[in-house]
Amino acid sequence: MRRQDNPTHEIPSFARYLNQVFGFRAAAGQLTDARQDPDISPQSVFLAAFYGFVFRLPSFQQLESDLAQPQLQRWVGSERGFGDDVLRYSLCGFDVSGLEQVLVQVNRTLKRGKALDEGRVQGRIVAALDGVEVLSSYSRCCDSCLERRVSCRKGGVKVEQVQYYHRAVGCQIVNSPVKPFLAIEWLQPGEGEETAALRLLNRIGDLYGSRFFDILLLDALYAQAPVLQLAEQIGWDLVISLKQNLPDLYRSAIRLFARREPDSSFTDKHDGKTYEVHLWDTPGLPFSGDDPRPVRVVRSEETLTENHYRQRRLQPETTSHEWLWITTLDSSVFSAKQVRQLGHDRWKLENNGWNDLTQNWAFKHGYLHACRHRPSTRSADGGRQLIPNRGLPAVTLILLLAFTLCAAFTLRHSKLFRRYRLTALTVAHQLRRSLSKLPPTIRAPDSS
Repeated sequence: MRRQDNPTHEIPSFARYLNQVFGFRAAAGQLTDARQDPDISPQSVFLAAFYGFVFRLPSFQQLESDLAQPQLQRWVGSERGFGDDVLRYSLCGFDVSGLEQVLVQVNRTLKRGKALDEGRVQGRIVAALDGVEVLSSYSRCCDSCLERRVSCRKGGVKVEQVQYYHRAVGCQIVNSPVKPFLAIEWLQPGEGEETAALRLLNRIGDLYGSRFFDILLLDALYAQAPVLQLAEQIGWDLVISLKQNLPDLYRSAIRLFARREPDSSFTDKHDGKTYEVHLWDTPGLPFSGDDPRPVRVVRSEETLTENHYRQRRLQPETTSHEWLWITTLDSSVFSAKQVRQLGHDRWKLENNGWNDLTQNWAFKHGYLHACRHRPSTRSADGGRQLIPNRGLPAVTLILLLAFTLCAAFTLRHSKLFRRYRLTALTVAHQLRRSLSKLPPTIRAPDSS
């Protein structure tokens, strides 16, 4: 069979999978926005934006062009095409809580269907939490923008400018083939990332229940007593990078490990890299002066050897690294080697989460940021005022739904993906091209 004769993915099979497994169209029918008696329903707007992300379209202008096709109009449930002005007007007033509930229901269905089981570590589901900057601008801002002063050069002169930006914290399942985002929380003006992270962790417990996942991987920024207290209350185990933001614990661990030989040593080879690893493991160190609860600390000294091209020749190069982690995992169940692996698994959120979204899903496009084309309400004095802009959070949740459901379709359902070793981008392009192959909508002639 020639490559061009291979069967391809089509929209009907994709939509059928979503509806049968996740009840997707029924869930979409419950979504609302702030418009009054709209010609285009919120469900159609949501499905149009969702399919735009499934097709990996870079902008709403490109989606407007695709919506001129009767086949796509049929799949989003609209009797006519509509432009990006309708998308903007609707999404800026969309009910974000309804979108979040759809995401929660999708993730619960994935867990019930054992889609998260393959990546369990000692029977535990692993999640990671980290922050990301979504967009920045020197000119466009909204009421929720964060501000900072940035030095730059204009005409050879160094000046300071106010930069407006948005930053968010997200939580993602990282060790399973399908890596769904559980929730996202936006930083508000005047607060730090750790405040938003703590708020997100509280919401995850409310949205999913106490034990949707078992182990949480965190950066050193979140090594704070309130995070440990919340994790203990909910029942999560933690693996947190240890750096000098906890100076007492860091210095105590370094002094203690310097006095003895490593507890274990081994060689780890994968992805063309060779790691010579020395591990130290000790329990019972006080977390901080204000919170003396005992924690376990694992230290890893690693010598990495990998090949690089230098002067057109492939040559091995060696670098050394040191890592420390705080963990609440029981040493009798999780060895220091497993803690080290979990500590490195946190980078999957960066590589398979934020980087993938940025490079392949237009995550940092800045959809609807500072958009003033949105519904209005009547104020107490009888005037009209614009509703708060919910466009960026709404579009981000739709993007995360597309990210999760496309991964579930390709990795859990598609035989073609496995048989022909396709890429996720190829599947997206096949789905988009399949629109032109659908039969046209047949309408009865006018009675006149």
